[in-house]
Amino acid sequence: MNPSLAENQPRTALGRFFFEQETPFGMALVRMVLPLMAGIPLVLRFPHVRELYTTDGAPIQLFEMYGQGAVLPVLSPAIAVPLYGAMLLCMLTAILGFRTRTSLCVVAVLYPYFNLLDGVGTMTKYSVIASHLLLLLAVSHAGAVWSVDAFLRKRAGSVSVMPARFPVWPARLVQLLFAALYFGASITKIQTAEFFSGDQMRYWMLSNWNYENPVGEAMAMWPPLLLIGAYVAVVWEVLFAFLVWQPRARIVMLAAGVFFHFMTWLTLGLYVFPAICLSGYFAFMTEEDFVRLRRFSMFRWVSPVFHLPGQLTSRVLNAFPQTVPAAVTWTCLISVAAIGATEAELQMDVYHTRSPSGLLSLQPMDRDVAVTMIRDKTPIREHDKFFNFEIGTTTVGYQLSNRRTEYSIGDVMIAQCNLNPPHEDMWVECLVQDEEERTIEQFGQFVPRESLRANFFYTIGNKLVAGRYSMVLKSANQEIYRRHFSMTGESAAHAFDVSTN
Repeated sequence: MNPSLAENQPRTALGRFFFEQETPFGMALVRMVLPLMAGIPLVLRFPHVRELYTTDGAPIQLFEMYGQGAVLPVLSPAIAVPLYGAMLLCMLTAILGFRTRTSLCVVAVLYPYFNLLDGVGTMTKYSVIASHLLLLLAVSHAGAVWSVDAFLRKRAGSVSVMPARFPVWPARLVQLLFAALYFGASITKIQTAEFFSGDQMRYWMLSNWNYENPVGEAMAMWPPLLLIGAYVAVVWEVLFAFLVWQPRARIVMLAAGVFFHFMTWLTLGLYVFPAICLSGYFAFMTEEDFVRLRRFSMFRWVSPVFHLPGQLTSRVLNAFPQTVPAAVTWTCLISVAAIGATEAELQMDVYHTRSPSGLLSLQPMDRDVAVTMIRDKTPIREHDKFFNFEIGTTTVGYQLSNRRTEYSIGDVMIAQCNLNPPHEDMWVECLVQDEEERTIEQFGQFVPRESLRANFFYTIGNKLVAGRYSMVLKSANQEIYRRHFSMTGESAAHAFDVSTN
C-alpha cells in the first residue's frame, strides 16, 4: 500500500468501519439495479398520473391518513406529468451513470414525493425502503465505476487508470438500514401470536392480495412447514444485525436473506418488494469480494458479456464531440423527457380530456348494491365460518402435523377444525359415524370468538370394530365437514366374544 494512503487510513475500529477507502463496486451495482426495479411500477402507473397525483384526480396523502392534513402541494397535470417524465428519465440516466449524482438527487426528491401523494396504493413498504436507498445512493460515489461519468472523466484524462477509492460509509449506512429493518421486523413478529401459530402466513398464502401464488396455496395446507418457517425467519432476522459483519457468517446471513426474499416471491406473490431488497444487497459487496469473484473461471467465461454494454456505450459516446458539455446534454434530455411525457399523456387520453364528449364522469352506483356494501344484514353461512377440518395423531405448535386415514386400537385421534375470523362464540360438535351414518360417539366443546382453532381428542376404543367410519364436524346442527377413516385390528371385547363362541 502507498505510505501516503496508509497514513490516511483511520486507526480505530469504528473509523475503519465507516471511513476505510474502497472502490464502490457494490454501490455501483445498487445504482444499476435499484432504479430499474423501482422504476418498473412507475412506468406502469404513468397512464394514471393525472388521477393519482394531480389536482384533476383524487390523491390521498399519507399525512391525511394520519390526520395531519395535506402537507405536500398537489400540482396540476401540466406540471406533475412533466415532472413524472423527468423522474423516469433520471432513473434511466442513474442506471447508465450519466450525471449520476444529479440524477439520483432528482429521483431521491421526486420518488418519495409522488409516493406520498398516494398513501392508499403506491406508498408501500418497498417504496419506503427504495426512498432510503435512493437517498444514500445520491450521497455516495456510485457513479465512480461502470458509468458514463467515469468514461467521460477517463476520456478527458482527469482520472488515473486505477479505479478511484472513497470512504465506505454510504455502503455501511445501507447495511445498517437492512440490519435495522430486519431487527424491527423480528420484534413485530415476536409480538404477533398468529405469526408463530402459522395462521397469519396461511391466510396470506391463500389470498391473492398481491399476485397469484400457487406454490403458497399448496404450502398453506402443511402447517408444520409454516411453523418451522416462522421460527427460522425470526431467528435469522434477529441474528442478521449481529452476524452479517462477521467474515465467516456474512455469506450465510446474506444467502439466507436471498432465500427468504425468493420465498416471499414464490409463496406470497410479492414481486417488487423482494426485488428492491435484493438490489440493496449489492451494498454488502466489498472490494475484496469483487477481486475474488474475478478469479473464478466462470466469471472469466462470461466477462465478455458483461463488457459488451460498456463497449457499446463507449462507441456511442465516442461518436459525440468532446466539446459538448455533459450538463447541457443532460438538461436537454430531461427537457425532452418532460415534453415527451406531456405529449404521451395527452395522446393516451385515458380520461378523455380531449374528447368531444368531455371528461369521463363518475357513474352512480346501483342503490341496492350500495346499501348492501354499507349495511349488509345477510348472515354468514355456517360453513363459511370454518376454514378446514382434518384428522391425525400429532400436533406441532398446536397445529395438526400429520393426516391419517387408518387407525388401530389405542390410537388417539386428533380432529382439528380451523375457523375463519371473525366468528362468534360457538358450540362445535364431532360425531363418529359408521358406514350407514349411525352415530356411535358424540362430543363437543365451546370455541370462543378469539380462538381460530379447536382440537377434539378421540381414543379408538372398544366401541369400534374393524371397518370404515367417518368423523363428522357439526355446528348449529349443520354438517360442515366429513372425514373418512378406517380401523384395523379388533377390539378387546370383540376378540373375547369370538374366543368364547
